[in-house]
Amino acid sequence: MTSAPLPLVDLRHVNVTLDGHHALKDVSWSLSPGEHWAFVGANGSGKSTLLRVIRGQQWIDPDGGERAYGFDGTPRGAMTAAAHIGFVAPEQQERYVRLDLPIDGRSVIASGFDDTLYVHGTLSAERSAAVEAIVERLDIGAFAKKRVRSLSFGQLRRLLIARALVRKPRILVLDEFTNGLDGAARRDILAFLGSLAPDVQLILASHRFDDFVPAITHHATMRGGRIVERDAGRPQAPVRSARTPRAERASARGPQTPAIVEIRHADVFRGATHVLHSIDWSIRAGEHTAVTGANGSGKSTFASVVAGTLAPVYGGEVLRYGESGPFDVWHIKENIAHVSEEWQVAFDVNHSVEDIVLSGFASSVGLFHEPDATQRERAATLIADLGLEPLRERPFMQLSFGERRKVLIARSLVRPPALFILDEVWNGLDASFRTLLEAQLQQLAGGGTTLLLIAHHEDDLPSLVERRFALDAGRLHRTR
Repeated sequence: MTSAPLPLVDLRHVNVTLDGHHALKDVSWSLSPGEHWAFVGANGSGKSTLLRVIRGQQWIDPDGGERAYGFDGTPRGAMTAAAHIGFVAPEQQERYVRLDLPIDGRSVIASGFDDTLYVHGTLSAERSAAVEAIVERLDIGAFAKKRVRSLSFGQLRRLLIARALVRKPRILVLDEFTNGLDGAARRDILAFLGSLAPDVQLILASHRFDDFVPAITHHATMRGGRIVERDAGRPQAPVRSARTPRAERASARGPQTPAIVEIRHADVFRGATHVLHSIDWSIRAGEHTAVTGANGSGKSTFASVVAGTLAPVYGGEVLRYGESGPFDVWHIKENIAHVSEEWQVAFDVNHSVEDIVLSGFASSVGLFHEPDATQRERAATLIADLGLEPLRERPFMQLSFGERRKVLIARSLVRPPALFILDEVWNGLDASFRTLLEAQLQQLAGGGTTLLLIAHHEDDLPSLVERRFALDAGRLHRTR
């Protein structure tokens, strides 16, 4: 008789407590050879924590179960996991952006050999060849030589996927891995994952059900830190509720109405990189607008110019309500709210969720004023309406990527702005919150707020969008 092969990963009754919060509760799960798994669940359900446990980089509670790996036929501990498991997560990307490392894309990829931030020493010829092979296979040579600080979020995400694959792992763990990828890049990555499946076992977590490639053999649903359901095959997307009817505009507008923002003849650089070229554009009250474009086309830079956090070089001009600058930054913040990947990375204070939401009244990074009764009531109502009450007293930095995104959206809504810029904010959000957010946007639009939406996915755009623009290599043109 021969014994059954050991699972590659074996978790038994695992518990994880983070900052007093039970992130995982009595989780038992195993990965056998040939299996590919998908994990689904709402923000904060425990998916990301579980993936870190699987990868071996998250401590489990001292009395919180057992974890073993059977890559060589003998049960071994978590110290052996990283050598066999590639890993990509939003928090990993945030770390690279926050550190603002002076390294290029190829160095990011090469750091995957030893799972470090930096490459220590000179790469061997074999490792150099492996980096070039993965660059070619993922077709990322156009930006792999660029510095990390000059890359778009989508470009950096593709580099991190290459980093996870460069040493040919047995298992690839990907958490919300298509965040920030444009349509073409996303299709390429999904096709690439499908081609890997015969040789690399996939463990995927996403809120977009079409991210789960046909190779998936099993799926599990998480809720409240537990696996509450598991079954064979790919998970089925929930039936999407009917979209909210289009809101009526709060007031009429016409060509004579001063634009909220008007950009004239603007060229914009980030460092030495010429990102935007000769931009002429404006947005008036009620002109709900979407801007699309490939990774690296300049969308986030464009949004930052509109928001007032970046300025064009000499010769370009930005007018606000018909007036030229200089502008008081705090006055701009009173009229324009901006939520983006970059802003979330920069927002690293660890105040409570309630205090973060209340800080929106002063547009401050953290709460440094005493809110009055009306402000507290508004924040409490918004927290309840957006389903954030269970998080109200939790420290902001202890939340999951998607939960922090929700809190920053709530923060921007406490004081309805004249212009609300949402730059790829749907990344990492669960379906129920998307429905709540769309209802909030419809309500805002009905009350006079104008929306500027940056997105890669058509399903992310609310029905009230009436104007479409596309950025192509830093040049803007209208598509509808």
